[in-house]
Amino acid sequence: MKRKPLMNEVRLGLVLLVLMAALTIISPRFLTLSNLSNVIWSVCFIGILASGAIYPRITGGIDLSLGSLAALSGILVDMFMNRYGINWIIAIALTVVIGAVIGLFNGFIVAKIKVPAFVVTMAAKTYLYGVALVVSNGAMLAILKPKPFIAIGTGRLFNLPNPIYIMLVMVVLSQFLLKKTAFGRKVMAVGANEVAAKLSGIDPDSIRLLSYMLSGAATAVGGVVLASLTQQVFAAAASGVELEVMTALVIGGTSPVGGKGSVVGALLGAVMVAFIINGLNLMNVPAPYHPIVTGSVIILALLMNEGYLVPKKRNVLSGHRQAAA
Repeated sequence: MKRKPLMNEVRLGLVLLVLMAALTIISPRFLTLSNLSNVIWSVCFIGILASGAIYPRITGGIDLSLGSLAALSGILVDMFMNRYGINWIIAIALTVVIGAVIGLFNGFIVAKIKVPAFVVTMAAKTYLYGVALVVSNGAMLAILKPKPFIAIGTGRLFNLPNPIYIMLVMVVLSQFLLKKTAFGRKVMAVGANEVAAKLSGIDPDSIRLLSYMLSGAATAVGGVVLASLTQQVFAAAASGVELEVMTALVIGGTSPVGGKGSVVGALLGAVMVAFIINGLNLMNVPAPYHPIVTGSVIILALLMNEGYLVPKKRNVLSGHRQAAA
């Protein structure tokens, strides 16, 4: 029997509480202000990217270009502002539009030319990294102005970091789009059964195009926020983040074959990923071992989501019938 999404999110919340308690016991540094600031930033960055990346995933695809596109977005917004003197608001808007267009291009190849999403987005990951190297001349560039742009990542409102509000807005909008609109229902339908979706009048190709476009736009937003916070941009600034985002989606209950997912669940998954990575750092686990742990978490989450690690209720009536036979 499949669990309702709300139950999945409640279960995730309980697991997070247990994990938080365990990390607090293992390392008293976990609850320090400086450490929690790092955790919060990780959650915000992964959460922003996941709010868009969930759409291709639900349609049965995947977007592996997140890290390269996020890094390129940071480089582009810096170039627009500090090389060409474009107003920072317009620079951000241009960067997000470019991210959306790149996502749309990926979606076109996946939906119209029918190239597997894994191949398309892996190629995009490579060529976007190359573009980032060319645009930045392979250097790490510092962003010292304008001050309003830097405040996006470093400022606070009601004593909470600005990235939290950006992430929450992205998550709320994405969850609303997915659960309360016709587009969201079509995304679910295409991922669950493409043939049935076609018979009901849905155009799967258009849905996939828009899904990758949303992923590209959200990734660009994440890249802009990353650049604002760190005040530096370079081609490998977000290297490996796609694995963290995909892990958050899987932990949050997004099906790897499509048709099921929750943005709120993905956010809780992002919190868990941030906790795990932070815990490994606090325990001084060498970096080469981190992917091993992350990969193991993905497998466990998949098994749990499919019900293999959850005790199944016995059908009492069926048991009586078998006994009678």
